Amino acid sequence: MNSVTQPTEPPAAATALRACADLAETAVCLARLAGTAAQADFCGVFLLDYTGTELLLRAVWHAGAGASAPHGHSLPLGSQDPVCFSLQTGTEYTVRDGMQNAAFPSLDLLRPQKAAARLTALPLPAWKNRSLGGLLLGFGRDRAPAIDPQPLCDLGALLLEAHLQRQKEDLLLHSLNEDLSRLEQGSQCLRIVESFFLGKSPATLRVREQIARAAPTDVAVLITGETGTGKEVAASALHAASRRRAAPFIKINCAALPAHLLESELFGHRKGAFSGADSDNPGLLRSAHGGTVLLDEIGEMPSELQAKLLRVLQDRQVRPLGSSKTFPADIRIIAATNKSMREVLESGSFRSDLYHRLAGLHIHIPPLRERPEDIPLLAQHFLIQMRGTLRRPGLSLTPESLRLLGGLDYPGNVRQLCNRIQAAAVMADPAADRLIPEAFAPVESPAAEEEDLRSGGLARSLRLLEEKLIKRALARCSGNVTEAARELHLPRSTLVSKLKKLVPPHNTEASRPQRRQLSRSGAPYGYYV
Repeated sequence: MNSVTQPTEPPAAATALRACADLAETAVCLARLAGTAAQADFCGVFLLDYTGTELLLRAVWHAGAGASAPHGHSLPLGSQDPVCFSLQTGTEYTVRDGMQNAAFPSLDLLRPQKAAARLTALPLPAWKNRSLGGLLLGFGRDRAPAIDPQPLCDLGALLLEAHLQRQKEDLLLHSLNEDLSRLEQGSQCLRIVESFFLGKSPATLRVREQIARAAPTDVAVLITGETGTGKEVAASALHAASRRRAAPFIKINCAALPAHLLESELFGHRKGAFSGADSDNPGLLRSAHGGTVLLDEIGEMPSELQAKLLRVLQDRQVRPLGSSKTFPADIRIIAATNKSMREVLESGSFRSDLYHRLAGLHIHIPPLRERPEDIPLLAQHFLIQMRGTLRRPGLSLTPESLRLLGGLDYPGNVRQLCNRIQAAAVMADPAADRLIPEAFAPVESPAAEEEDLRSGGLARSLRLLEEKLIKRALARCSGNVTEAARELHLPRSTLVSKLKKLVPPHNTEASRPQRRQLSRSGAPYGYYV
């Protein structure tokens, strides 16, 4: 370093640096103080980026023009440049004799189209012998700095490193807060979905997780499943757990209306658009603006309306019947069907482009026979509902009733289970609050029973009568095979053999265990010894 004529690090300069609030302000202050103290013509502050491969120009100062914080200017670390040399060696680096701007990239960044007689680069040291970057002083004449700027550089580097560390901590804290927010949102969605879609089986847990992940988005969802599995409940859970929960949730059954009425209900109409249109109707799609629309039985939608619905999904605009104007429709579409969409598509009755629009995410609701673990929980839920309806808070199910419900068939799935619970609760003895297995015995009219016995000849009539007697005995004995055999005056092994014939296994895939397989006692599940 050349001779120094004044003390280093003036107290006022140190105070000004310490008063800076952030990284950008500190870099600008350092460039101004170092350039002024050294009586340079210009000064620049360069800091390493987070990859350590480039030097970013953080501040520029020119004598008589002040300091500023430019954006988007960088210098490759491997450049042939005084700042890079100083950074690599950790010492001051000086170049003289009137360089042109093309000679060094840093000079071109700080003083375009102008030459400099002298350039002095100083490192900005960091903790543990690291370097944050460098400071470049430029002089129009070949003269040494009036004051040694290195002490200012040392203090400035210390403060810059503190601000950089604070930036990293702020970024980390922001990232952690975002992660926490996402986790809380996911947890909240899952809690909401659990309150709608009950069950504890693996199949139900998978469905709930799918719903919880899809709910915060606006992706179109196609829900498939047999009749009564809970497709509408799943759609309600999707809406309730979404950001649209405060907006309308409108359900439309595409199979319930003729084509011309469905078109009017969906898209709306102007007064006089057709005979009977006595007033304007905005339509259900416009009425659901900001909310969610469930298109139930989407496989039944008439083909002439499919193209119009596709246009709405593409443009997010609705044009009512008889109108030349379009209206915005910010809606989320959920479609549901109990049909096999593959078969519907192959038959040509449904547009493939509309299907792909609707099936952004496919959620399949498994039938109740594939999730028998859910039956007790669902049965208790429906019974709790009936307590309020019937004003009988003491209604309950016996363990034997739960076992019996778990062994019954449910072609109508959850809806049929609900109906059985409701019927048993309504017909239960008002003096008894516990629903016993007899409450769930199927009720047949005398005429139907007589017809069954008469229609099949002697052999079939005897078989039906035997089946009826066995079922009634098992119901009275709460499913206990041994007690039922004693009541029927049959050997227990004979009753077990007859039960095997009365309750054949279901035709299910080989990879899935059959629901009505035999227990170790030899009796079908649903009965016990």
